[in-house]
Amino acid sequence: MTEPAVACTRCGSDSLQEKVFSGKGKVYTYTVVHVGFGHLASKAPYVLAVIDLEEGAKTMGILEGLSEGKPVTESVRIDMPVIFDRTEPKTGSFFKPIK
Repeated sequence: MTEPAVACTRCGSDSLQEKVFSGKGKVYTYTVVHVGFGHLASKAPYVLAVIDLEEGAKTMGILEGLSEGKPVTESVRIDMPVIFDRTEPKTGSFFKPIK
């Protein structure tokens, strides 16, 4: 889902182990970005969410596949089940709702 880290963000150690995630999780929190910048400007408005993965880690990504024509408050909710969809260069991870 993301590029491998070169060191631990807590202690700085470079003794790391690779972890494979299922990609399934729930929306922990989110915000609606109305004014994107750079290559994301054309995607606005979009939902940027923190995802609480099943394995216990948290990651950030853009939510896609939400209900078209509905307000975001009706399309996304805290604890909504999502699944990893893809990664794009410069943008990062994309998730979509599990229907």
